[in-house]
Amino acid sequence: MPALKRLFVERFSLIDRYMLREFLLSLTAVIGVLWLIYVATRFARYLAQAAVGNLPAEVIFNLLWLNSLGALSILLPIGTFLAVLLSLSRMSSDNELTVIAACGIDGNRILRNVVIFSGAMAIITGVLALLIVPDVLSGRYEIEQKAKVAANTTGLVAGSFKESQSGDWTFYSQKLSDDKIHMENIFIEIHRDEKPLIFRAERGRFDIETDSGDKFLILEDGYRYEGNAGDLDFRIAEYATHSMLIERGESVQVRERHKSLPTAELWERGEPQDLAEIQWRVSTALMTVILSVIAITLAHTGPRQGRYAGFFPAVLVYVIYSNLLGVTRAWVEKGDLAPWFGAIWVHLLMIGIMLILQNRLKLKRLWQQRKRPKTA
Repeated sequence: MPALKRLFVERFSLIDRYMLREFLLSLTAVIGVLWLIYVATRFARYLAQAAVGNLPAEVIFNLLWLNSLGALSILLPIGTFLAVLLSLSRMSSDNELTVIAACGIDGNRILRNVVIFSGAMAIITGVLALLIVPDVLSGRYEIEQKAKVAANTTGLVAGSFKESQSGDWTFYSQKLSDDKIHMENIFIEIHRDEKPLIFRAERGRFDIETDSGDKFLILEDGYRYEGNAGDLDFRIAEYATHSMLIERGESVQVRERHKSLPTAELWERGEPQDLAEIQWRVSTALMTVILSVIAITLAHTGPRQGRYAGFFPAVLVYVIYSNLLGVTRAWVEKGDLAPWFGAIWVHLLMIGIMLILQNRLKLKRLWQQRKRPKTA
């Protein structure tokens, strides 16, 4: 650490260290506020689900912790963007940038510090989005699915009958595990007007198909009775394993599962939706740098405008940027846009806007010169 600190002091001047420190302090404050808002929103949503019985209360904090980790790859780009904007806006309103320029430090120095800071945050964002967050989302997905299955079985008591919420079937288990996943001596009656259907099994367990999110009840070593006893079409079938579909997975669950797949697996599959997911993860790192450079221009406000004058344009730029990436992602998934082109055009567009904003004064002078009438 001392050697690293010495290298940092040697490579960066006092002004550079001051700017980087301001960026870091602002990033900590912004990320803290955004993270608290995100956690509070998620917590309220989980409480609502637990209140109606769709989610066991004991898994709320586990899901909240995994969700907060998974959100870092989304919060870091906008947090870095706002941190650079707020820091430079404060320095501009306090005339610190004017003093720095009077000391002979040009704008390229500020640009270098912003690129260094945002580049470091982009590397962290890239590592999170490509490597860490998919594992976190995978763990969250499994906990959510198991929790929903447990919620569906909430109220199951060993040795007592339980009717489903829809009233379509009646369930009985002589012995039930603590996690309400494994059971013994199972009896199930499915209510049908024409032919009653009854299942009996020695053992059973709940299972979830990870890709589709479909929920199954797996019965082992049992019998299947169909019809009324004494009828000619009464049937008895013996089975070693029988799967019963309890609930089909929703499209939202399929998308959540896809987001949790490792980047290497997505690359090997190579489908349009897989490549679209990879491009989205890479784009979070790229937009961190591009937005931070744009923040330099938005932070230089005019006199008597205040340090928050560029905040609304900054939010507008971020909304446009993220929405364009989202639309492009949908186009690639549907096959309407070539995967190799993908989100490249969005980044090129934002880089073009960034260059226009940085050179707007030069472009304005050139435009005025062209409109100025020529004298004979």
